[in-house]
Amino acid sequence: MKATLSLELFNEDQRQQAKIIRGIFNMFGESDFFDKTMGVPPRSSWVAEITGPDEKYRLARSFLKPKLDYTYANGKGSRGIFAEYILSSGAVYEVKSQISWQRSERYYCYVDDEGDIIHIADDDVCQAVGAMTKEEWREHWRGKKLS
Repeated sequence: MKATLSLELFNEDQRQQAKIIRGIFNMFGESDFFDKTMGVPPRSSWVAEITGPDEKYRLARSFLKPKLDYTYANGKGSRGIFAEYILSSGAVYEVKSQISWQRSERYYCYVDDEGDIIHIADDDVCQAVGAMTKEEWREHWRGKKLS
């Protein structure tokens, strides 16, 4: 089963401008300089499939590429652009959804047999992929700092 998740993007106009500027720097072989000094900001909302445990970030992720919908975009492109993601059953996803300019939410989810998107707890995701929970992760890094 598949489901579609639509998330609003904030400040996508500035992200697109940074990509254009990076392209100009790249024409002169200076994209490394651009990436080190300014860089292209990440999307305000995103979806990533959880692929297993990760030593550095706790959970390994594969970010999904969205289809962008500009139907409701304002004139600048700073609001109203929606990223649409197709989620499949049998996978676990992490979602960062920008709610307002100041608020965002992060959660884990999967698609059930009816095509509904179901939120799940962090500990359940960790158990499913064999990764450390947030508490275990904190203790792990606390121990490394004390060593």
